[in-house]
Amino acid sequence: MNWGQDNFYRFPWRFAKNKWHCLVAEIMLQRTRAEQVEPVYVKFTDRYKNPQDYLVDLGMNVFTNLGLPERERQFLLLNKIINENGIPDKKDDLLKLPGIGDYIASAFLSLHLGIRAFLIDSNVVRLYGRFFGFATDSETRRKKWFREFADKMTPSRNHRTYNYALIDFSRQICKSRPECQICPIRKRCSYRNGG
Repeated sequence: MNWGQDNFYRFPWRFAKNKWHCLVAEIMLQRTRAEQVEPVYVKFTDRYKNPQDYLVDLGMNVFTNLGLPERERQFLLLNKIINENGIPDKKDDLLKLPGIGDYIASAFLSLHLGIRAFLIDSNVVRLYGRFFGFATDSETRRKKWFREFADKMTPSRNHRTYNYALIDFSRQICKSRPECQICPIRKRCSYRNGG
């Protein structure tokens, strides 16, 4: 967490107050690099202040600009629902919305609403697997034992700081080709120490 506070990435959605913009950011970030999302997000939030603005003026083709045109219809449907009913603040209700999966719901709750939730994506699986020395595969993130593990790892207080630290650490240090030589936790890491 100390590393995370010192190396916090200052992306615009991390400071957003508009709940809808926050949810849109998490949707845009799914399977897309933050550096690619940033200019599209800035343009989007300048143009649209709420779902109604978006529904009246559909000119931007948000996900086509991110190389994901198949998500455009789903995003339109999501915004119709949000425009009518608002954005829920419970995970089960978020998961009922089109295009909202477990990661987006958890990230939105923890990072933007201040509600404790644990994050699991392939980067988090890789980081935990390397550090603690257990084997992982493409299905690890869905396994009950791993979900319970990630839940226990996430602190009750400061979960937002912790979750951003996980995201940033796996982007900068424990990436696909890890930067072990500059890793601040390498002395305790199983991967670095031959585990």
